[in-house]
Amino acid sequence: MNRQAWAFALAACCLTLLMCASAAAQDAPAFDTARVPAEGAGEKEFVPAGWKVDGRAEGDLDGDGRADLALRLVPGDYDSSGVGAAPESQALLVLLSSEGGRLRRAGLATKLLVPAVPQYIFNLSVKGGVLVVNQNYGMTDVADLTHRFRYDANSGRFLLIGKDAFNYHRPQGPRWPAVKVSENYLTGVRLTTEERWRGERPLKPAEKREQIGRSRLFLEDVDEDSDN
Repeated sequence: MNRQAWAFALAACCLTLLMCASAAAQDAPAFDTARVPAEGAGEKEFVPAGWKVDGRAEGDLDGDGRADLALRLVPGDYDSSGVGAAPESQALLVLLSSEGGRLRRAGLATKLLVPAVPQYIFNLSVKGGVLVVNQNYGMTDVADLTHRFRYDANSGRFLLIGKDAFNYHRPQGPRWPAVKVSENYLTGVRLTTEERWRGERPLKPAEKREQIGRSRLFLEDVDEDSDN
């Protein structure tokens, strides 16, 4: 299959997925944060009726040596097998473990996760005490978003410390140079990297470094839903 045919096939698949997502969105329930308790004895107590866990990460997030939890909550009838549209309504829940095995709610975001798009990858991980949220979506034009959060003991909340936005075309090549923007909110530095080509031969990427504000944005405040 040549490049043009490949791109056309991807675009057609994208349209089909978006049509399905639009139809499903009409029946998608809104996530009610009031239904999530402040603390509980186990994970199941934090998942409202009609919802389920679809993605999780475990690791020490507050430095007390106990394993904490990050959970993606989606409607109970959502099917995440294969490549499909992300649910219209979803949430990211962070639970910290306390002595005796109880859990307490430390973060609940309803706008961070991108809704109703063809979703290739959703991944949660804990690395060095940092919660990493990776979302990869799109068919022909692809966006890969990575957010990093660190627990802030003074506020008892999760602070956004960095964000990577990687935009590229599928398939990649000289006609569609990929661009990656990495922002570090602790150092106040933005690094933009753009691919360069000479014909079909890749050149050293162009880099631009800028100073940005050291913003204090918490997990609940991050909004990646373009409709908001």
